[in-house]
Amino acid sequence: MAEDSESSAGGSAEVRMVLLGQTGSGRSSSGNTILGRSAFWSDVSPLSVTNRCQRSGGVVDGRSLRLIDTPGFFHTCLSPDEVRAELSRCVELSAPGPHVFLLVLRAGRVTRESSAALDWVSAAFGPQALRFTTVLITSGDALRDKPADVFLKESEELWEFVCSCAGGYHVFDNTKGAEERSQVTELLEKTDLLMERNAGAHYTADMLLQADTAVRHTQQRILGDDQEEDEEARKRTEGLFWYELLTAMGRGAVEASGVMEKGKGKGKKVKAVQRVAAIASTPLSITSAAKVMGGAMREGTKVLYKHKKMLLH
Repeated sequence: MAEDSESSAGGSAEVRMVLLGQTGSGRSSSGNTILGRSAFWSDVSPLSVTNRCQRSGGVVDGRSLRLIDTPGFFHTCLSPDEVRAELSRCVELSAPGPHVFLLVLRAGRVTRESSAALDWVSAAFGPQALRFTTVLITSGDALRDKPADVFLKESEELWEFVCSCAGGYHVFDNTKGAEERSQVTELLEKTDLLMERNAGAHYTADMLLQADTAVRHTQQRILGDDQEEDEEARKRTEGLFWYELLTAMGRGAVEASGVMEKGKGKGKKVKAVQRVAAIASTPLSITSAAKVMGGAMREGTKVLYKHKKMLLH
């Protein structure tokens, strides 16, 4: 159980941790589990319960901890600029900087939003942040008997991201709370090893400034603010977008018609060729036509969602 850091004297050097993750991932609950008390407000809601960065701390297993909870990446009532400002503020609240970013992901199906969260961390905080990042998987009970590494490897994108994080991964079952402290002890031991590998170094405000500058420069290039060169870059970006959109819609239409199965593999390609020949000689029924249109719209929507920021600009 943790004591309030303000009322605790002595103890080892402070360990500063920042909780990151999309709405509903269990950031606040994880913070409460680590501290062994209700330090952060958590609730079941489609909107982010945490709208401003919150700081709390305590002494856990002989370590002085300072935890910063942040707003969710999505479904928050804050504007994107406000979310960005709050996540910048989390570095200030953990001054001189966090030793660990805990990227909280809920065990379950990997969605577009969870994939976007992975990209967002690298973009918002810069690639150097991965030196200080540990992926924290919540709702560990949902894995049942499945090993965590097996779950992670089911998504190539997720596994590659975890492998790029110097702190690896850890699994939490937040429903156990104070009844099972070993999961917290194990996380803190992994944090000790991460800090040892980093020779006690931490993420800094300068690193955040570099990442922010890179993001703004990229935005300017996409928006075509640098005249001719950027106009060409913008045209290439738009051309790639339309190519990706049309390709996705075509793929969705073919999959929905039953010509091609989802996934990859030589066997499926051969089977697809046979189905094309069969369908080419058979007029589409109303039901089949509806499926084709539905498939095209489904895959096209994924591309539109992926590039929504570019389209809004």
